[in-house]
Amino acid sequence: MEYIVGVDIGGTFTDCVAMDEQGAVTLGKALSTPDDFAVGAVDAVGDAARNLGLVGADELLSATKFFFHACTVADNTLITRTGPKTGLLTTQGFGDTLLIMRGRTTEGLTESEAFRASTQSKPDSIIPRSLIEEVAERIDYKGSALVRLEAEEIARAVQSLIDRGVESIAIALLWALANDTHEKELADFIRRHHPSVYLSLSSEVAPYLGEYERTATTAFNAYVGPKIAAYLRRLREVLQSKGLGREPLVMQAYGGVLGIDDTCKKAVGTIESGPAAGIMGSRDFGEQLGVGNVLATDMGGTTFKVGVIRDGSVEKDHKPILMRYQLFLSKIWVESIGAGGGSIVWIDAESGLLKVGPRGAGSSPGPICYGLGGAEVTVSDADLILGYLNEECFLGGRMKLAKEPALEALKEKIAAPMNMTVAEAASGIYRITNSHMSDLIRRATVERGYDPREFTLFAFGGAAPVHAGRYAAELGIKEVVVPLTASVHGAAGLVGSDVIYDYGRSERLSVPADLERVREIFTGLVECAMASLDAAGFKESEMKIARSLDIRYRQQVHELNVPFPPGISELTEQDLETIYGRFDEFYELLYGAGAGYREAGKEIMAFRVVAIGELNKPRLRKYPIEKNRAEAALKTERKAYFEEARDFIPTKIYDYGRLAPGSEISGPAIIETPITTIVINPNDRATMDEYYNIRMVLAE
Repeated sequence: MEYIVGVDIGGTFTDCVAMDEQGAVTLGKALSTPDDFAVGAVDAVGDAARNLGLVGADELLSATKFFFHACTVADNTLITRTGPKTGLLTTQGFGDTLLIMRGRTTEGLTESEAFRASTQSKPDSIIPRSLIEEVAERIDYKGSALVRLEAEEIARAVQSLIDRGVESIAIALLWALANDTHEKELADFIRRHHPSVYLSLSSEVAPYLGEYERTATTAFNAYVGPKIAAYLRRLREVLQSKGLGREPLVMQAYGGVLGIDDTCKKAVGTIESGPAAGIMGSRDFGEQLGVGNVLATDMGGTTFKVGVIRDGSVEKDHKPILMRYQLFLSKIWVESIGAGGGSIVWIDAESGLLKVGPRGAGSSPGPICYGLGGAEVTVSDADLILGYLNEECFLGGRMKLAKEPALEALKEKIAAPMNMTVAEAASGIYRITNSHMSDLIRRATVERGYDPREFTLFAFGGAAPVHAGRYAAELGIKEVVVPLTASVHGAAGLVGSDVIYDYGRSERLSVPADLERVREIFTGLVECAMASLDAAGFKESEMKIARSLDIRYRQQVHELNVPFPPGISELTEQDLETIYGRFDEFYELLYGAGAGYREAGKEIMAFRVVAIGELNKPRLRKYPIEKNRAEAALKTERKAYFEEARDFIPTKIYDYGRLAPGSEISGPAIIETPITTIVINPNDRATMDEYYNIRMVLAE
């Protein structure tokens, strides 16, 4: 038996999903090990192996056909600012580009923070000014060398950074996207004389128009690259010593996987790759369920995230803002807020209103009910008090919850000061949390031209299934799907991945653009992409190529990405006209009917190619559906609080492991699984489908 294995490293847990040749899925989970994440990865594989009846991780890895991986190493490096000492080489006179940014102080701030813009400052530079070295050189926008880069200048600038102890160097010269000769000369010198230094070249990492964004992306890559490279090479060594016979494949932020060496060159692509895996998993699940419009909602301990899948296509962002820096980075579009099971509840001193988040209790000490020393009331504490969580058998019995300390803290810190009963306070926390999440979904849909009622909502992450029935109902959504892999959904998304290379370049062309020039640029990008897939071992029949253009109305600042419609092979003038028309449609969908200003004309700003190498993977196993009685899975009954009654009412508790495809349950009810808890509200009903997902139909 061969397996496909996906391992997703989170802040607290490392998740594993193993799929066999028939598409049957087995789960594994272990604590993350920040000192050496490879240990936690092997532990999670070992847990899945034991659940399969195998001896341990070695036996499962020896039988693994593909090993997919997503990690938070880059994210953690940025958040904790624990990257190596990093320097920047840039064109003389442009050393302050990274610090000036776009001149605004509100980039990446929340709405409330932006209202206080005068009190805000720019983020600390990822590379301090003291480690930015300017070199005398100049390329113009046409690619002509106006000032040649001399050997003495190279040696001086590089040695200056080396003397200050840099371990990684970003090279971002003006107009290197038009002519990368000088960047390569600098890189060649460093590789010859200082081979241990990690290098990041803007012409390779971000060949797009936009001096600040290109420099920032290159700097981020240099900052996280050494840690990613060290970790992934260590992981490869450990896995191969345990029996893995092929190269691990690493999830990228745009939703595909690459080999370790390619990932190390563009390490910035792993930032937020974990959420990308969850969104891709939702797309694949939706495809198998025949659902094209999906709202993928992920609620963990700290954050709540939303991704949009429309007509089977995942929405992407090509200029995301990360840590208040705007980057050139193709990544799956995800909106997030600080709302999770560990979000801290507090009373605003000025207004006297009850607030939830954005601060969180983290995994240590965590919520009060975890019994690990937490002292702040959290959403999970309220969920327990409301009767939704099982204090005796949390996470399938692996953890017991402490209800009394949570109840006392809620009474003392929240209920009494607000002159509420404990039930009223807990219910208020639950409702506020759900409102925060429905507001975020509204921002991700209504404010972008989509009707949430036309979507099916997927609820994953450990905490989402407790809340999903409510925040979906607030938006008029009729169906909620809780996947079999709910709290390990990122790892589940990995096992359906393909190898994907993302190529692009800036080229500004007025519309109507010269057809031959458009063809020429795309031909070059496609040849590079197919060469990469060929080097990775793919046949031409296993390759798919997707093309798109970034277009804007002339003289505007922002552009939209417009994918080519299906079926275009040899590009024609008529095809280009169709694409220009699609831009108008996309623009008005996003900004409202009549918002487009066609009289201004249009211009193409960038060309993009996505090359997909399709891996031969089994589909999820489908099980026969029978008219099953859910009573066989009934565990007990306990009282839980529901708004319909404004009180605690008797609620049936079901064991997920004893349900079978076709089982039907009417609310109020709670389904307890080894990885999450599913709350079914009064008047709603739920069914286990042929893939062991729980599908809830919400009341009108």
